[in-house]
Amino acid sequence: MVMQGACTSKAKKAKAEDEEASKPSTGTIVKGISRSTVGATAMAPVGATRIGTVVMYDRLRTFLFGNAPLAEGITKVDGQLLAGAGGEAFERLLDREKLPARTSGSVKFMIDGDAFYPVYLKAIREARSSVDVQTFIFDTDDVAVSVADALKAKSQEIPVRVYYDGNGSADAGDKKPKTLPSGFSPVKSIQDHLTKDSKIQVRRTANAYMVTDHSKLHVIDGHTVFIGGMNIGREYRHEWHDMMSRVQGPVVEPLRQIYEQGWSGDAWWRKLDGGRAAPAPVPAPPDASAEPLAELRILRTHTRGGRREVLKTALLAFRCASKRIWLQTPYYSCDEVTEELKAAVKRGVDVRVIVPADCDYDIMEANNAADLKKLLDIGAKAYLYPGMTHLKATVCDNWAMYGSANYDTLSLRVNVELNLASSDPRIVRTLAHDVFERDFRVSKRLTPAMAEARMKDKGNAITEVTADQL
Repeated sequence: MVMQGACTSKAKKAKAEDEEASKPSTGTIVKGISRSTVGATAMAPVGATRIGTVVMYDRLRTFLFGNAPLAEGITKVDGQLLAGAGGEAFERLLDREKLPARTSGSVKFMIDGDAFYPVYLKAIREARSSVDVQTFIFDTDDVAVSVADALKAKSQEIPVRVYYDGNGSADAGDKKPKTLPSGFSPVKSIQDHLTKDSKIQVRRTANAYMVTDHSKLHVIDGHTVFIGGMNIGREYRHEWHDMMSRVQGPVVEPLRQIYEQGWSGDAWWRKLDGGRAAPAPVPAPPDASAEPLAELRILRTHTRGGRREVLKTALLAFRCASKRIWLQTPYYSCDEVTEELKAAVKRGVDVRVIVPADCDYDIMEANNAADLKKLLDIGAKAYLYPGMTHLKATVCDNWAMYGSANYDTLSLRVNVELNLASSDPRIVRTLAHDVFERDFRVSKRLTPAMAEARMKDKGNAITEVTADQL
């Protein structure tokens, strides 16, 4: 018994040390706040002020009205009540509500790092005209260094640009992956590593008022885009559940424009010189694995522009749903979403939510449980995916959405996010079968009692109020 107690004590101590190692340092936090206020305002005073105004309004609105009842009666097209989400009638509703116009493209999903990273690295190595990378986190571990080295090698042949979020990558440098290879020492600065002995152009966001660019957007040769939830690092390659997709076709051009807008940013001197001009795309090589073209819609959260397209479209879909609403997200803390899902449960819709069993942030794990308990108490279902799922996807009747946005306040109202949505039956079937049905089978059903215990274990009286702002 003494030996068992000693082993348990050592295990707890090791876990505590791992958790402490994964937290951002005080210096990193202070540096990030300073850069996002003084530095960002100096770079772009007008843009930073506009962002600050929008953020303060949204923060106050969330605090005061997060649980207020939502308006009803916007689920009709041509005077007819919609029978469900998805299909032409629903897409016409989104058109009428002035969501971004429909485009088209082929979509191939890659679930987990083993499916994505080899394809991604192969695309970098075989690129013929340009490689443009945008990510929230470009880590400093062995996987990130291997991607950086591939980009450095390619930069000797063709133009390569890397654009990453300053706050996201600063925090990542303080975290220690659980499976870091023995003997490997993370590089001190991924920016220094990327630029040393290479021709890569590197930029990072200024993060005015701590607003981050959480998008993931990789453009190869101007004709192939990788989009989804994965950052660049060991957690996404080996440890976490996540998803990316390869898209080609007409949808690539507006995605390229989004990259160019992010690359130019708000800094006044970049208006004078935005770096190299984006090259004309080279023709896409024949690809037997390419999927047929599907109708797609690009949805964004963009603070400075006041764009809340991900949230608006999701709420419309939930309000129209008649059969199912299936969500997977690492962080679930948006009261507007919860209120719509409660209404859907009451009218008989099959509402299910998948969250991580082992979330990377205690406060979000507690709030996941707190908000999901509100749904469980009225008959919805919730599941704990084993380990950490970072995957963000929705299937709502015959409509689907995926990308970088979580179901939390930061993704739906504050940060910059990038999602794709579609009523195409092939996309909906693929996400329903390959993501949700599989993950329901491997996940543990969450009960109200379990949710209550997780709330008490990871949170406290102010957890939900705080998490509602995240």
